[in-house]
Amino acid sequence: MQQQTNTIRNRDLGLKVTDKELTILYEIGLDLIPTATELVESVSEKYEASQSGVWYTLKKLKAQGLVDFAEKGEIHRPLTLTDTGTRAIRSRVVDVQNRQYHYIVSGAQAVNRGV
Repeated sequence: MQQQTNTIRNRDLGLKVTDKELTILYEIGLDLIPTATELVESVSEKYEASQSGVWYTLKKLKAQGLVDFAEKGEIHRPLTLTDTGTRAIRSRVVDVQNRQYHYIVSGAQAVNRGV
């Protein structure tokens, strides 16, 4: 997984996350995987990333308050995005959609002007 840094464009959050972190947030947001261990295994296999790297990233996201999950010995805490994590991923998706929209609109204008 190539690791580039993207700024989440939300003045309330002011966070910078990598593409890897965004991918993990997205996978958690799909709400298909109930535990951190299962997520690590799934992401590692799906994206050909090391399990230790995925664990490191997941713990970093937890420390930033973007995700929550049970630590060793804890039970009954599913893997979830926090409210901040949910806002972060929604903000990033909206930012990407807005850029695509502006690109499409700009491209259409360029075509109409014969550029």
